[in-house]
Amino acid sequence: MLGRERPTLLEGFARDDESPQPSGCGVELNWVDTKNPKKGNLFIWLRNERVFQIGVATDRYHTASGIRVGDFPSKVRTRYKHLRAYFLSDVTSEAFGMRPLIYWVDQEQGIAFVFAYSKSIGRRYLYEIVVFKPHSEVCPTDESADSPKRELAPYTLEVPGQND
Repeated sequence: MLGRERPTLLEGFARDDESPQPSGCGVELNWVDTKNPKKGNLFIWLRNERVFQIGVATDRYHTASGIRVGDFPSKVRTRYKHLRAYFLSDVTSEAFGMRPLIYWVDQEQGIAFVFAYSKSIGRRYLYEIVVFKPHSEVCPTDESADSPKRELAPYTLEVPGQND
């Protein structure tokens, strides 16, 4: 689906809702997975009317190695070696446990795992899986001019100095 033009997106793709929103990365389409009992979203980012990134925040889909939204970081770490950790956005919300999202990224493969914090279970969980063009940059959920972009130690799950 990466590289497809916007008019061809609907071919063979089950969608329930589409709401285009401009973002710092381009145009974001958000499809709500209303047919899934757990709900969730599928985010598609466009630049020049072409898909350059896809974010999956529903457990309907999974990676080739069986990773899906809701999994814990330990499962991702055992199946994906050489991930680099990043703090790319300081946006927090109740949905993210009032902590910033943490990104584990493999630029060579074009995949990122985005971890949110759950107050109810007291730990991080996989909130979103992002695929993007290999050897390029992942665009964070809140891409803006003042978004922090800081690399952390590999497999880090918290921003040093925050939430200690």
